[in-house]
Amino acid sequence: MEFPDLGEHCQYENCNQTDFLPLQCKCGKIFCRVHFNDHCLSGLCELAPKPRNIVPSNDEIYRCSQNGCRKGNLHEMLCNKCKKHYCIEHRFHPSCPEIDDETMAFKIEQLEAPRRQFREANKHLQEKITENIRKALQSTAKVKTASKIHLMRIKQKAIGPKSVPPKDRTYFAIKKPANSDPKAVKIVHDLENITQIESIALDPDLKDTIPVFISSNWSLGRAIDSICESCDIKNENNKIGSTKLRLFRQLDGYCISPGKMDVEIQELMKKEVLLEGDKLVMEYVSTEVLSTIEDGQLFLC
Repeated sequence: MEFPDLGEHCQYENCNQTDFLPLQCKCGKIFCRVHFNDHCLSGLCELAPKPRNIVPSNDEIYRCSQNGCRKGNLHEMLCNKCKKHYCIEHRFHPSCPEIDDETMAFKIEQLEAPRRQFREANKHLQEKITENIRKALQSTAKVKTASKIHLMRIKQKAIGPKSVPPKDRTYFAIKKPANSDPKAVKIVHDLENITQIESIALDPDLKDTIPVFISSNWSLGRAIDSICESCDIKNENNKIGSTKLRLFRQLDGYCISPGKMDVEIQELMKKEVLLEGDKLVMEYVSTEVLSTIEDGQLFLC
């Protein structure tokens, strides 16, 4: 032992344990905390202090305010609503006579009013920003600035796996499918009938979309899985079924690589099939349609 002289041995019969804070009776014997009370209450020691019943005065007892309850407590426990004392059993009473429904509704309104005002003001602000971006996109000189502001708005609220390094993150706005039914699509084999994306203006309105980020190093299949997890979309692409999830550009309804899921996101962006900040639509497509694509291009109807 490091401190052999520290503490005393309990002198109670069959105990003899070492107590570092022993108690000594007036008779001179030393006991541990457990057996000191046993010694005093045994009646064998005439010098042992006699136990005393401590009865607090009425001024020191807090009576329960619940009707019919006679329990008292040494410590005051006030109700947060009526500021009256209640015992442990009745402390969380379901109703309080001091606050009626009208008063409670008024207090709730006082708390909700600032939140509602903030939501309305923020909605108006976002609509104003969207309109300013839309006007800026009509001016060739301001297109780049407007696109940067649009992307910045997406980045502010984007969700995704925290494991993706910031330098690898690519941001999009995703619209969830309305239901799990296969979406009506068309296959275009004549490339001359495809509307070029350059001829369509960017829509900066982020209403009904969820900003997300994925890794540019991922394959398209893994990106779809991650987007589904972030946006809470039912995904059974890894199972045999009648439908599969695919990504479409909202601008022109073009399906992003419907038949090749192992193509990397950075490759799609290099070819400008995808642009950072794009608004993309996640939809269910019939597996029967996907099996007949081959060299055709898939579009939303």
